[in-house]
Amino acid sequence: MPVWFRQEVQAVSRAIVLTENRNRIRVAAGVLRNARGQVLITDRAHAGTMSDLWEFPGGKINDGEAPGEALVRELDEELGIGVEVQRPLTFAVHEEPGLRILLLFYGARIAGGEPHGHEGQAVEWVAVKDLPLFPTPPADAELIRLLVDGSIP
Repeated sequence: MPVWFRQEVQAVSRAIVLTENRNRIRVAAGVLRNARGQVLITDRAHAGTMSDLWEFPGGKINDGEAPGEALVRELDEELGIGVEVQRPLTFAVHEEPGLRILLLFYGARIAGGEPHGHEGQAVEWVAVKDLPLFPTPPADAELIRLLVDGSIP
């Protein structure tokens, strides 16, 4: 069984548990690459929490919405791009007092448009090897490690 499939099953199982409590949020985020193999990241300048950090673009999954649908919607709203969701990559859980966030990371490709911050956020294409140079939320650390060491092609 492929690693990504096991991870998707685990993510869905955790998502079911996490949705039982209103203080739990599900987020879909995309790993998008350009022709040079660079990865798209955005800053959280206007996000409030962790506003000085960079992240993989995405957003909250609404009730009744599939993660892939949420990712397509969020990237259109936030960056003005159409995307094709390719496959699940991994997941992470971030916990704070009274809050648990399940992040589902997907590989995706731009199907239309040029990314630009509709909400005033900066948008950067970054070489995978340079991702560790950008401050990111703690929940992104494992994904970055997997990308840098080549575990996620």
